[in-house]
Amino acid sequence: MPHEGAPSPEHLLTTRQLNRATLLAAGAAALILATTVLPAEYGLDPTGIGGALGLTAMGLTKRATSVAKAPETVAPAASQPESTTLPDGSTQLRIVLLPYQGREAKATMKAGQSYTWRWSTDGAKVEYEQHGDPENAASEDDYTSYDKGESAGASGTFRAAFTGRHGWYWKNNGNKPVVITATAKGEFERFAPLD
Repeated sequence: MPHEGAPSPEHLLTTRQLNRATLLAAGAAALILATTVLPAEYGLDPTGIGGALGLTAMGLTKRATSVAKAPETVAPAASQPESTTLPDGSTQLRIVLLPYQGREAKATMKAGQSYTWRWSTDGAKVEYEQHGDPENAASEDDYTSYDKGESAGASGTFRAAFTGRHGWYWKNNGNKPVVITATAKGEFERFAPLD
């Protein structure tokens, strides 16, 4: 005797219908994975749709954050900056940026002091921002941005409008290490990377 409320055999799906529904569900899942999950979670965009929707940038940010929080997987010396005083009296920094890593280097200066500067990468473009922090900043958001963009290098002269630290933040958005060489010469107490 059939259970009351149970579907009759003519109302059940056939094997062919079940297979078709399973394939459609798998196809939809693959499409969602490729167009939204991979770009939003991992910064991978095989279709280009994630970039158009702004999901790839979100994924790259998540990836950079997780790389920054992850335990060091390379020899610590590989990413430690090197500082050298050149024969002309300028200070030269060599900084290795691992994939998705960012670093700052700044000169400690008094208002009115100036220096000439140059920085370049070993070929790849990096995201950069030239900015300054006042000596007794009220918060981390208390800074002045002078220039930002993406480049493989730049040079110029800088005069401090206020006492504090003035320099750059560089970020490697690529998947290979980038070497940055930065040189500064002039009136400053110290030109060095920030920890």
